[in-house]
Amino acid sequence: MGRSDEKHNDILCAAIREFCEKGMMATTMEAIACRASVSKRTLYKHYPCKEDLLDAVVDLLLERVEPLQKLAFDANRSLAVQLQELSQKVLQLLCDEHYLRLSKIVIIESMRSEKEATRLNDKFADCEKDMHNWFIQASEAGALGNFEPGMAAAFFYGAIKEVAFWDQAICWKPLLNKAEAEKLLEQSCRFFIAAIGNNKDV
Repeated sequence: MGRSDEKHNDILCAAIREFCEKGMMATTMEAIACRASVSKRTLYKHYPCKEDLLDAVVDLLLERVEPLQKLAFDANRSLAVQLQELSQKVLQLLCDEHYLRLSKIVIIESMRSEKEATRLNDKFADCEKDMHNWFIQASEAGALGNFEPGMAAAFFYGAIKEVAFWDQAICWKPLLNKAEAEKLLEQSCRFFIAAIGNNKDV
């Protein structure tokens, strides 16, 4: 990593900490520069405004979600095994402190401004669509019964996030420990497979 890249990373880390502690509105470029130990001139060279720094935070968040977007359904493998693998990756992401910290910043900014919420939603739209690819492929292979893939994805991800993410992001509850995560993984997969089995009989 070159000196310029190090400065770039220092600035972004400083911005993330400032945004987490004060919110974007209360954070000043001067405070970010001070925390990153750079001059304001250097800061503005890398990021002309706070909105650019927020976009960088979003990019980091999208990078962490990327592994979920690349998963493909395999019709020759057990649905239960693939669901377990998928839920493990989801939990690994949700139980990552860095992911949680970045998510809080985005949630706060979305709640603060309808305009900002619309802009951020546009950024995440393709990400969420790609996260449904596994369910679309599973549906096309007949593995989801009569469930619509988008709805199946929403229920699957939503059930895990309800226990492992929202209370942690909004109510500052601790991340799940290993035993809690394993219990959530096992029960969410079992519940989902049972629902698909019942749906096929309808």
